[in-house]
Amino acid sequence: MDKEISAINDIRVFINNLKDELNLKNHENSKIKENILSKEQEISALNSNITVLNDQLKMLKLASQLDGNEVGSTTDVKLMINEMVREIDKCIDLINK
Repeated sequence: MDKEISAINDIRVFINNLKDELNLKNHENSKIKENILSKEQEISALNSNITVLNDQLKMLKLASQLDGNEVGSTTDVKLMINEMVREIDKCIDLINK
């Protein structure tokens, strides 16, 4: 009879240990998910920052070429102006809708 009670107690201890381990793993999992979400938001912010910086670089190059400070062909300036005109046209189309 003692062997059965001892075996049952051992099983209960084992089950409680498994529950504790499961809770710990669930807690670790939620921390990792929060970390992933934080990193995804950081990546998104950095990507938008890259976009802004690329736009600023384009404008700086255009202004530099228009001032004549940078040696380059006028076709680059024309291409940039055409790109801006297309973007403006898209904005006007959106406003008209």
